[in-house]
Parts: sequence; structure tokens; C-alpha cells
Amino acid sequence: MPTLRRLLLCSALLIGFILLGAQALGMLAAHRYLNTQLAQQSEAGANALAWALSHGTGTQQEQAELADELFGQGLYSLVNITNEGNALRVERRSPPAAGRDRDWRAAWLNMEAPAVSRPFATPNGKTKGTLTVQADARLARDTLWQGGVRVLGLALAAAAFWALFATNLVRWIEARTSRDICDRVRALAPGAGTALTGSCEMPGVDQALVDAQRRVAATVQEQNARIESLQSEIYRDPISRLSNRKHFIDQFRLALTDKSDDTGGHLLMFRQRDLAQINRHLSRAFTDQWLRSSSDRLRKLVEEFGGPGALLARISGSDFALLLPRTSAPQASLLAERVRRELRSLRVPMDKYGWCRWALAMAEFAPGDNMSDILARLDHALMCAESADDDQITPASQAADSTRIGEYSWHDALVTALEQHRFSLAAQPLHDLSGAVLHYEATLALHDASGTDPVPASIFMPPAVRLGLSAECDIQAIRLGLDWLFTHEGALTVPVSLATLAQGSFFTRLERMLADRPALTMRLILDVDAAGLVEQGADVRLLCDIVTGAGGRVGVSRLSQQFGAMEHLHEFPVSYVTLCGSFITGLLHSPGSQHLAATVVATARTLDMAVYAADVPDSATQFVLEEIGVRAISGAVVNFAHAHDLAHDHQWVPS
Repeated sequence: MPTLRRLLLCSALLIGFILLGAQALGMLAAHRYLNTQLAQQSEAGANALAWALSHGTGTQQEQAELADELFGQGLYSLVNITNEGNALRVERRSPPAAGRDRDWRAAWLNMEAPAVSRPFATPNGKTKGTLTVQADARLARDTLWQGGVRVLGLALAAAAFWALFATNLVRWIEARTSRDICDRVRALAPGAGTALTGSCEMPGVDQALVDAQRRVAATVQEQNARIESLQSEIYRDPISRLSNRKHFIDQFRLALTDKSDDTGGHLLMFRQRDLAQINRHLSRAFTDQWLRSSSDRLRKLVEEFGGPGALLARISGSDFALLLPRTSAPQASLLAERVRRELRSLRVPMDKYGWCRWALAMAEFAPGDNMSDILARLDHALMCAESADDDQITPASQAADSTRIGEYSWHDALVTALEQHRFSLAAQPLHDLSGAVLHYEATLALHDASGTDPVPASIFMPPAVRLGLSAECDIQAIRLGLDWLFTHEGALTVPVSLATLAQGSFFTRLERMLADRPALTMRLILDVDAAGLVEQGADVRLLCDIVTGAGGRVGVSRLSQQFGAMEHLHEFPVSYVTLCGSFITGLLHSPGSQHLAATVVATARTLDMAVYAADVPDSATQFVLEEIGVRAISGAVVNFAHAHDLAHDHQWVPS
């Protein structure tokens, strides 16, 4: 195996080069350090001898004794004392080395201590002289040489061990590899029931290769069939076993380019809104199993009622799509309703307040439509469905053309509007039964750079909630509401979304804003959804404390969508509650709903709260509500009756 041998040789050379380089660098560092130590030793000896001579009697005998004492330490090779006239008085010098000590090591190591001279004076100050001291470098040179030889010997021993180890390793690998090749090749041949026991020779390997080639040729057809099967796996989601996003996009593009008769169709998208919470509260294995079983049931439903061209796909973690090409609106609506009911039956409990939630949206497409526009419309419709907080199917075509944009486009539009303050406020009066104005209800609107009609909050707030920008939008609404109160009489109601209350920074900004304008805060009413009393009780309580502490009021809307808030109503200083939606539209023909509305009115009176009704469809329903005791009524009939008020009070307050 020449490749392995070359690899081992290169590795050995590289390691040897690194070791030799490290040894050389270490020797150079030690040489530099020892030279420095020798210089310091000479300096120290000269200073000590100069001090001793300066404090002595100054006789030649004493100087000789001091020189002998310093030289006798064995650390110095020269001690010289001269008088003022450069006459030598005392000199002690090591004898020159002979023989082996004067070999090439001294010249190669080049280690010599510098001679240090110092002047000195006797205590009487009469005689002066100069002393010279030079440290002995032989001990340092020998120490450096011995250390280098030892490290070099260790490196050579390691190299010898590595050579033996590498040689044996190469032989073992070559023998083992050759034997394994023989065994594996012969095992491929038909009838190879026993392992190879003898030596591996080339004729046996050749025969084994021939047999293996025949066997592989016989399995080519089987492998081709398996490849076709695996290709289909590429287009499937690994968990749900549904078609993945790539396959869905390809099929959707084909449906949009189909120019034959009776083309076009519908696309249903549905999103699991609580998938992240399900993963947190339940195990990941349970979530995957639940998704797999739910997908199986939906697949069977689509196969039974969807027709041959229907495609069910999982296009992201929580988003699913049902492509229905060549399907009329009644057929698509019927199947979408079946899917909605199936999803409702597949829900899992989230907490003590309810089950996991689905959002559904459907769009119609025709040949030549832009796929990105359709998906953007569906994405926006899903966001609206999430804000509606129910599982009803939202048509993707209900929004205006200017709002059929996707999540990323909404982010850019909202951020730009917030930075440039492109918001305005509309105020609509709410009358009591006698016709007097109770307060004005504010509606926030967004203006884009194109100068088209303003986009109402019902359109841009769902994307704002999904993108985490609801608090910024609500702060804009409250600020505009305070500006409106500065120029108008009466109270003003400003809605605040529940997603905003979940952002802690909102309360700090709200408290500071209300504290800056206390006179206007007395006429400000913040309106929250009744679901917040059940799901976000602590946040709503904090909101009530801040608003009522500043002199304002708090109202509760959509109580008929969350009657569970009735049991918590006494815990909050609420000014009014509002009944709306399908509860009001069906009130006339439902004695149970009438009785429930009367109970709400009685409870609200006990708690000193007013009850308002919105979405009143006709005069008969209005009469029933008046009999029950509802204080204010709004809807199609009532708004038409007060049309003259709207013309004057429906004013835009620019941002």
C-alpha cells in the first residue's frame, strides 16, 4: 500500500521537523536566558566587590582577601583589581581549559559572560582604583549542552519507536486489508457459504471478482426498481408522509399553466396555530405521532371526496395545503367544510381553557394566475383567521387588492409606516337609547406611500400581531386618541389587542403617555377583548390598574364570543361590556340567547357596568335588546338612523 507508506513517511518527517524546530527554538531561548543570567551575575559580583572595597581599609592584603573570597565561590572566571595608575594589584583568573573542554562546543554555543568594571575609592578617599569581574560561563555552557543532548536522545528514541510501530502497523494493515478483500469478494460469489481459511492468492481473487460481477449484473433490474421507489420519497414529508413543499409547488405550478378546458380550481390552506405550545407541553414523539395520525385521516378523507387530482401537502412546520384543481366552488366548499370538521375532531387539549386551534383560508385560482400572489393572499387570510379566533374558513379574496401581500411585505409596510407615522384615526359616535352620544369609537388606519385609500385596522392588525408589532400600532392609536380628545369633546374608546398586553414594554410606555396628559386621560377608554379576562387575567388587571389610576376607563368587547369571562367580570373595574357577532344576529329567534343576554344585563347592573350591543341586524332585534335593558345599540339599522351624526363626527386625525 504505497499510499499508506507515503502518508506515514510524510507524517514522520513533519513530526521530526516540528520536534527539531522546537528543540532549536528551545536551545536559542535557553542560550539567550543564560547569557542574560551571566551578565547579571557579573554585574552583581562587581557591585558587591566595589562596595566591600569602598568600606575596607584599602590595604593590598585586604583587597587580595576580598578578591580571593569572591573568586573562591567558583562562579567567576576573572577578578581583577588595579590602582589609580592602572597598576595591577590583585588578579584572580581561572586557568584556561585544556583538551576536551576547548573543543567545538565552546565555539558553537558561543556563551561568554561580559567583563564588568567598576571604580572604587577607599574610605579615607585617598586612593582609588578599578575592579573588573567576569562570570564563569563554563557551567552554563555545560548545562545547556547536556540538556540539548538529553532532549535529542529522547527524540531519537521516540523516532526509533515510531519507526518500529509504523513498520508493524503497515504490515498488519496490508495483511488484514488483503484478507478482508478476499473474504468480501468471495462472499459475493454464489455458493460462498464458508469463510476463507488459507492464504489470499490472486487467482482466487480473480475468480471471486468474476462471480461477483455476474451477481451484480443480475440485481441491476431490482436496483432500478428501488431507485424509482426512492425518487417518490424525495417528495414526501418525513413525519406526516404527505407531499412536501417542493412537490406541492411543482403541482401547483402545473395547475396554473394548464390551458385545457375546465381548468382552474381552489386551494385550501390550514395552519396549526398552537404547534409550538404543543411541542412545549407534550413530548416531541407525541406531537409527531399526532401529526402522522392526523395526516393519515385527512389523506383518507381527500382520497374519498377530493377526486383524482386533489393533493394534500405539508408545506411548512405548521402549514398544510389542499390543492383542488378543476374543482367548482360548491365542490371545494363542501370538501373544505369536511376538512374543517375533521380538524376539529383531531384537536388535542392545550390547557384548562380549551383545545388547540386551526386557522383555515381558501382561494380560487385560474390558469395564468401568479402563484406568489395567491399564496400571499392566503397567508394574509390565515392571519385574519387567527385574529378572528375561530376555525371558520376565511376567503382569501375578501381583502382589498392592496392588502393581498405576504408576511414579509407586511413587515416592511408596517415598519415604514411606524417610522414615518403614517397612521390616522377615525371616530364614530355611539348613542344610547335616547339618542345622546355616550362616547366615540376610534378606528386606526394605515396610509401607504402610494397615496391610496387608508387600510383599516381589521386588515393590518392581524399581520401586526403575527409579526410582533401590535404594541407599536396600539401605541400609535392611543397617541392619536389623546390628540383627538384635545380637539374634541366627549370620551373616546381605543381598542387594544391582547397580543399587545403580552408585551411588557407596552405598559411602561402607556403609563408614561397617560401621565403626560392627565386631563385628557379622564375621557379615554381602552377596550380589550373578553378573552383576555380568561386567558390573560394578570395582563388585563395591570392594564386596568394603570388606566383607572390615571383617571381613565376600561371596556370589554366581544363578551358574547367568550362567556367564560362572566365568572371573572367582578375582578376587574370594567366600565361596560359589549355583545356582538352571531349571538346578536340570532338573538331574535333564540329564547336561550335572549335569556342569556338578560342574565348578562342583570350581572352587569349588579357590578355597575353598562351593556352595549353591536351588529344589530334589524329593528325587531333592537326592540328585544331594549326590553332586556341594553343601554346602547349599534348596527346596520341604528347606524342608518344616525347617518347625519356620522357625516360630522367621522373625522380623520392624521398621525
